[in-house]
Amino acid sequence: MTPKIFLPILLAVAVVTGSPVAAQQSPDNHDAALAFAQCVRDNGYAEFPDPDADGGFKFLIERGGQERFRKATEACRDLAPDGMRDEDVSPEQIDALIKLSQCVRENGVPEFPDPDSKGGYDLSALGLAPGDARLETAMKACGELRQGAGRVMIGG
Repeated sequence: MTPKIFLPILLAVAVVTGSPVAAQQSPDNHDAALAFAQCVRDNGYAEFPDPDADGGFKFLIERGGQERFRKATEACRDLAPDGMRDEDVSPEQIDALIKLSQCVRENGVPEFPDPDSKGGYDLSALGLAPGDARLETAMKACGELRQGAGRVMIGG
């Protein structure tokens, strides 16, 4: 995973959610996500959470924690779930992410940005945090559009 997607100068918020089909992921995939989370904790970022029921990770990178986060996730890169290994993002995925952005804006978060060239979203200037009701509601309303986008990475 490329931490720069998640790391602004002072504070980062990261919400990594899978597509709707991730809720139907196999136990092996969920076990892999759990193994990644445990590895990150074992490598110095103790506050990293287990994946949620949808296979996503929601966490806050506090000021001063960026370097610990980067080192821990780099050490666990081989265990990272699909979409968190700094894979190339296809033009089709970028198109899907842009459509997702438009949908999120139309569903209550008008300031939601378009994705960057790596497919990540920088929300550092928006003041949104993991679990923000507006963002959660908009993402649910746009669920069908998330399928073509793959794993959605939102950071600050």
